[in-house]
Amino acid sequence: MFDQQEFYALEEGEPPRLAISWGFFSREIVIRLDGEEIGSIPRAKLSKLHEFVLKDGSRLKIKQIPSFKILGMGFQPYLHLSLDGRDLPGLIPNPQQRLSTANGWIFGVGSAKLILAIFMPVKAIALPQTLQFRELVEWQQGFTGSMITGLILLGLFVVPKHFTKLVLTAALIIIVGNLILEFSCVWVCTARTGHIAALEGLAALSIYQALRTQSRSHR
Repeated sequence: MFDQQEFYALEEGEPPRLAISWGFFSREIVIRLDGEEIGSIPRAKLSKLHEFVLKDGSRLKIKQIPSFKILGMGFQPYLHLSLDGRDLPGLIPNPQQRLSTANGWIFGVGSAKLILAIFMPVKAIALPQTLQFRELVEWQQGFTGSMITGLILLGLFVVPKHFTKLVLTAALIIIVGNLILEFSCVWVCTARTGHIAALEGLAALSIYQALRTQSRSHR
């Protein structure tokens, strides 16, 4: 279900022969040429340069590099492939299609949060004064937190299109953060929450894929 693939041609204009595949929970990526596996790389070591010698003697080099850096920290990494020093032309999934799917998930999660809030008991609108972790989590997962989260996610649709990457990044941070709080609430909250955790998990995956294709298509 979570398998992903990227395809590369060895020469410009030729059909893709090289495939890079990995699973969402896999610990390594697998490299195949013409359907035959030629090697694998542990995902934890992708930031280091790896070299493979093909049957014709040419040298394939693979390394993961960030799309951009902030304060020395890399974000949105992608695989850079070269053959004998030449960058390989990749076949990137349709960025617009991935973006449309991600926007659909953002709208779905935002709408779901608002609908859930309607059926929740209305409690304090302001932040809890005690600022204890349990009270903060319950506040965020309750009526007010759900309303604010839903409105912010739906509000991202009015942001101009040239801020697409920032919108996707903000939505990913909000949804992943909310997902973490929902799992935390299982242990610390008195009320039952986590109604849309699965929906948020799938949304986060879709947004992450859209960010990857946006970065690749603008390199």
